[in-house]
Amino acid sequence: MSELKDDTIFLSYDKVFYTIEGEGEYVGMPSVFMRMSMCNLTCIGFRSEDAPYGCDSYVSWSIKNKMSFYHIKCMMEDNGYKDHLFNGAILKLTGGEPLIQQSKLLRFMDYLFVEWGFIPRIDFETNATIEPSDKWVSKYIGATFTTSPKLKSNGDPRGKRYIEEVIEWHSNQGSGFKFVVQSRRDMDEIMTEYVDKFDIPTGRVWLMPCAGSREEHIRVAADVAELAKEYHFNFSPRLHLLLWDKALKV
Repeated sequence: MSELKDDTIFLSYDKVFYTIEGEGEYVGMPSVFMRMSMCNLTCIGFRSEDAPYGCDSYVSWSIKNKMSFYHIKCMMEDNGYKDHLFNGAILKLTGGEPLIQQSKLLRFMDYLFVEWGFIPRIDFETNATIEPSDKWVSKYIGATFTTSPKLKSNGDPRGKRYIEEVIEWHSNQGSGFKFVVQSRRDMDEIMTEYVDKFDIPTGRVWLMPCAGSREEHIRVAADVAELAKEYHFNFSPRLHLLLWDKALKV
């Protein structure tokens, strides 16, 4: 066993599961999701009949599981997740907001490298309010960031959801920017507060319909796709809603 084994270091998470990516740049790609606990935003403005809590991952707000590095590693091996990652599946660190536990996640990656001899392909799903450590880029070559910045329609105060230095970091790193769109009114904010202000290439922007179910997705997706065409952005479906009519754990 490696010298890094330490049963006093715990990660807090809601669920680890194998699926395909449902949103953004890597949609359709095999992925092992590690949905971390806790978030610093609420997204209460996204409430709808089919998504009464607004946030589609509200179950991750509270701490449901706390496990040591060693026990998480064993769980991932027992469920075949290590094999999926070794064969190219993305390790999707999502939440909640995964970067709340950034320092522990960095140590966990060191631990996995010693135990497994490889670092999985890593992609973060982050709300772009916490600046990533440069180690994710310099040490874990290939780690990427799918940012999902929240517009004013999400319902959280601007001072919590809009952190300019973090957005600039992601723009400089070439991160993907994925925006939940409710209507055409969101486009002025996307352009003035993000694309134009931080010189984000249109090819690094994805528009995604605000929906909490398959029915809602079908109803609103075409309008969002038309906006993507008009602004020369990418369109992102919410594939997990279309396939399974569920937002989580599929």
